[in-house]
Amino acid sequence: MGDSSVTRFLPPREAAGPVTCAVCGCRLMAATGSEDGAWRHFPSLMAGQDARGCRPHCVDELHGQDGRLLQVETADAADAAAA
Repeated sequence: MGDSSVTRFLPPREAAGPVTCAVCGCRLMAATGSEDGAWRHFPSLMAGQDARGCRPHCVDELHGQDGRLLQVETADAADAAAA
């Protein structure tokens, strides 16, 4: 079952509402401030898990406003694309 077959019945997310992870549903916090557009899982004292104890593969990655992983372009990838 595709992602769109489930989410098409859900109402659109409120712009002022919390941002949640599209992978596991955990609530996310702004990475550096609410205006930067990057969100991450709440930190934990244990490596590889968030504050709730969840261990999704995206726990250490940045997420966008929609809760999906951000594609961070590295300098090497940018140089290869320019060549």
